[in-house]
Order: sequence, then structure tokens, then C-alpha cells
Amino acid sequence: MKSYIYYLSALIVTLTIVSCENELPFSIKDNPPKLVMNALINTESQTNLLFLNVTGKEATTHIQNATIEVRVNGQLAESLRPLPPEQEGDPQCRFNITSKFTPGDVVRIDALTDDGKYHAWAEVTVPQRPAEIENIDTLTVPMLEYGHKMNYLRYRITLKDRPGETNYYRIVVDKQTTLWKYNYEEEGKGEYIFWTKHSYSFIGREDIVLTDGQPSTGEDEDNGIFDTARNIYGVFDDSRFKDTSYTMTVYNSTHIETAGEEGYFNAMDVIIRLRSITEVEYYYLKALNLVDSDIYDETIDEPIKYPGNVHGGTGIVGISTEVSATIPIILPKYHNRKR
Repeated sequence: MKSYIYYLSALIVTLTIVSCENELPFSIKDNPPKLVMNALINTESQTNLLFLNVTGKEATTHIQNATIEVRVNGQLAESLRPLPPEQEGDPQCRFNITSKFTPGDVVRIDALTDDGKYHAWAEVTVPQRPAEIENIDTLTVPMLEYGHKMNYLRYRITLKDRPGETNYYRIVVDKQTTLWKYNYEEEGKGEYIFWTKHSYSFIGREDIVLTDGQPSTGEDEDNGIFDTARNIYGVFDDSRFKDTSYTMTVYNSTHIETAGEEGYFNAMDVIIRLRSITEVEYYYLKALNLVDSDIYDETIDEPIKYPGNVHGGTGIVGISTEVSATIPIILPKYHNRKR
């Protein structure tokens, strides 16, 4: 029996995007449902989640009962069952991978459903750790954004390529704002509660490496002169600075984004994270850059096929290593930190 299916993009799901005006013949017999396995693992992170779904005629659906097996260099490291739902009515199947990986490890992850119907797996060699960040210079500068000048912090980050090999990297600008509020309880007792809010947005349009040799300015963007995808995920390779050092320029806002109901400002740090990523993760995030930029229109643009490395199913499993540097942000109005 022949029917028709529309493939749409989904968060961290490796599917083919096609114009909504085009119909593709889809044979259910020749294209049975497949497991969708997705994880972007960082060796420095305490929380590495793997997501499981299954493809359907019109959309992905959730897996209810499955096991994840993690092997490192051929040895079983852990066997995992799904985490409890994050909230009521959320059936997303998630697994928390706790195994520790080191550069050069060969990691294989198998996903198996309890009914024996599905089995998908991916194998990844953990990339070598990047060289330590050599230097970071910072300066507050005015920038034109949407016709208005605003103060941004400029970071000039000097990094060094690993010699003698082709490398793929990701730069992450992790702005961490610590907030606090007083939790009132009965009989006048209470306590101070602190938590951290993360923001990862940054501007890299002036950097020749982050823009693949097509730098631009805020005026260019406002005028629509350079209608190119933004490097939202900060991925790049070493083709422009192979076996040598390079100073990268990015910007972000250190504006305090908090109100009294959410909490009160306590402190702010910016952590510059330089990650060494696999080739498949590099091309996957480059595809997401295009999809998540305003310039992509699925009704008129060419279809995008996401890269993947999952066998017996679809999806992507990436593993990255990381070095980082922390920059304390001292704002004149907030000298007294409570932490």
C-alpha cells in the first residue's frame, strides 16, 4: 500500500526536510519505523542525556521501554533504564549516561527495546582534548544592534590548533548569572536560595573563522546585505589556522536580565569553553545553523539532509572534549557578592 509522508525537522532528530508543497511516495513496507537515538555528550559534563524516539508516518513517537548499553573499548561500562518523566504528561524517553570517557576511547552505545523489535547503535572515538586557551582579552565596546547602540563585552580569544591532524571545534560562551531570593517559611523561619541562570548567545559575525571567510557588521545585517546563515552553535574547523595559533573575536551582552520576582542579582561569570568535536557533530551543527537562521525557508529552499552515525536506526551521537577559562564580571553597582 502506498501513502504519503511529509518529513519535518525536529530538535536533534535526523530527518530530511522537504518543501511542504512536494509529496514523496512513501512505502510503509519498504520504510518501517526506526529508532531515533540522539546525544551530544561532553566528557566534562556531569549530565549527559541520550534521547530515544521512533519514526512514524507523520511524526516521531515515544519509546516506553528500552535499555541503553554503553561500552568503552569493548567492555560494558553501564546498562541504563529510562529516567522518570520530567513532568506529568511528558513521555520522552531519556537516559543519563554517567560513564567517564577519555580521549582516544572507542565508545559504543546500543539501544534495545524490551520487545526485541528495535536495536540501534553508534560508535564514536572520543576526540583529543584541545590545547589550553592561551589568552583572553576583554573590552567593553558600543555596538549597533537593530539601529541602537548598546554596550557589549568583546572577547579576543587566542587558541592553538592541535598539530598534524584535521580538527573540528566548537566555541561556547556560557554566561552564568547567579541569582538569589529569600524563601519564607512559617514562624518566621526561612533561608536564602541561590541558583544559576545560563545564557549562551554571542555575536561572532566579525570573525573570519566563525563566518567561513564572510565577516559582516551590524549595519550589514540590518540592511540585509549579507543574507547568510549565522553560526549560532559556534562550530569551526582548523582550515584557516592549521597547526598554528589564532585569535578569535566574539561579543556578548553582560546586561543583567532579572526581575524581583525571579530573583536578585548576586554575581556573573562568563566561561569560555573550547570543545573538540567529532566530524559528524561538526556537520550536524552546521546544518542546524542553517535551519535555525532566519534565512532558511523550507517551502523554497533545497532539502537538508542531516548527517548521522546511528546504525539500525537514525540520529546522531557525538562526544566532545573541552578546555575552558572563567572571566569574573565585575559590575560597578554590584560589588557585594553573597556567595
